[in-house]
Amino acid sequence: MKYQSSNTKQIFNLTFDLGVKKRYQCPECSGSRKKVKAKDLEFYPDTKRAFCFHCETTFFEYKPYDKKQYTIPEWKNITELSDKAVKWFNGRKISQKTLNKMKIYTDMVMMPQFGKSVEVICFPYFLDEKIVNIKYRGPIKSFKMHSGSELIMWNLDCLKNCDEVIICEGEIDALTYIELGCENVMSVPNGASTNLEYLNDYIDLFKPVKKIYLSVDNDSKGIELRDELIRRLGVEKCYLINLKECKDANEFYCQYSGLELQDAVKSAKQVPVKGIVKPDNFYAEIMDMAENGIPDGLKIDNYEIDRYITWELGRLAIVTGEPNSGKSEFVDYIVCRLNLLYGWKAAYFTPENYPLKYHYAKLFEKFIGKQFKKNDSVEMDMAFERINDNFSYIMNEDDLTPDTVINSAKYLVAKEGIKILVIDPYNKLDHQFEKGISETQYISKLLDKLSNFCKFYNVLTFLIAHPAKVKQGESINLYSISGSAHFYNKSDYGFTFVRQKNDDNVMTNESQVHWQKFRFKHLGSHGISNVVYNYKNGRFEDLKTGDVDKWDNKNWLVPEVKKIEWYEKDTNEEAPF
Repeated sequence: MKYQSSNTKQIFNLTFDLGVKKRYQCPECSGSRKKVKAKDLEFYPDTKRAFCFHCETTFFEYKPYDKKQYTIPEWKNITELSDKAVKWFNGRKISQKTLNKMKIYTDMVMMPQFGKSVEVICFPYFLDEKIVNIKYRGPIKSFKMHSGSELIMWNLDCLKNCDEVIICEGEIDALTYIELGCENVMSVPNGASTNLEYLNDYIDLFKPVKKIYLSVDNDSKGIELRDELIRRLGVEKCYLINLKECKDANEFYCQYSGLELQDAVKSAKQVPVKGIVKPDNFYAEIMDMAENGIPDGLKIDNYEIDRYITWELGRLAIVTGEPNSGKSEFVDYIVCRLNLLYGWKAAYFTPENYPLKYHYAKLFEKFIGKQFKKNDSVEMDMAFERINDNFSYIMNEDDLTPDTVINSAKYLVAKEGIKILVIDPYNKLDHQFEKGISETQYISKLLDKLSNFCKFYNVLTFLIAHPAKVKQGESINLYSISGSAHFYNKSDYGFTFVRQKNDDNVMTNESQVHWQKFRFKHLGSHGISNVVYNYKNGRFEDLKTGDVDKWDNKNWLVPEVKKIEWYEKDTNEEAPF
């Protein structure tokens, strides 16, 4: 029977004696331990679940079409705090009254960093006043969430009766505002991570909220979190709290005063949407860039491609090439790599791949590494979960106008957190020309609209456009696209995919990618990548690889087994939380 890990989400074929409570080897951690044969995985026949007492992973019966399953932590209703914890919070000017109000308590909990139970501070997460999750904070800034429980925002229930809310990067900062009487405050559950999947099911709760004050850390990661929150929650609602030189709200409170922190909230500036923008609106970004330099774009771990181009959100990429040359397959490959390495979710407007099951098969092959046919059922489920969670399609057969596609993409930014939009191809959009507007003027306005969408919603958009009829022997470039030179002028990235032909003018598996346009030099340089199409799975290999047996055919969705690094036995477990 198939079971899924609550830790890595990997799917395993496990056989349990369904009528007996019994212990087995854990498939999640046994391979990374000295005691490989240790049986720490206990199966519970009443719930048909298993729990590993070593890596604290829960295993659910895998049902790919059902809603995700979560464990509910036991609510002990403990209200006591150890003297050490109370003293630690007092050092941050947070009173026991506030801690009791938010049901913060201390307990002894097994922490993987120490390999045994240690004293931790427990931050319970409630939804509709019912316990959903618990975050544990142990010594030396060790953290963990309750295994297998749903990830939501801390103090999410405060949204029920408010039209303004403060969002912090951590529970300590949120408690700081509560200490000052600001009860409409919440915290993200996973620090500065820009993975905001915990918003997906609850994004509608923010609709009645008129003002969202962002109080995140003053560092690079905090800026990234802030920008992702703005992107998901809507730039028109967000206000930025200026914490001066302080790292976070609690440090500001301790260094200055509660009155000054309250004033900082009152004087928070709205994120600029339109009109005049002053440099102090992006002061934090300026200081970060001065200290760390212009950030590099992201690579996809393919040398022949990475040596010419790196990828950044908020950009418009124009792609062209001969019809049926493989440019769509190449874009799919780039999108899958960005999703795999950085978790960027994607939405496709791709009428040429209708019915969409054909495009699903292409994505399957790139992730799993083999042709889509009757494959191993575990691999089929792994691919389905990955693609279902990370890819969406825009296909309103009654309205294929660019505005509809862009509005659908805006919705998917808020609902799913997409970071990539693929429009494939341009000529399948329903282009409705206004009276008196030339095709060149129309294309200019449309590309401006797409470019603004990319910038304001921080989305990387690929627009695939066919060239006009090209005479034999002529090379294709961005100026070859039918309609306007604006396809070159208004793109941030621009490249042409060229399929090589043999002496009989028949297309081969070898191709060239001509990198022709970069709006910013730190993102790439002009050049030609020589690649070969991997016909086994739709990936693209470095042409120099040569030997087919050396091509990348591994399953990208199988995580590498990493050894667990334990703290040395002499770790100071009495260090402050």
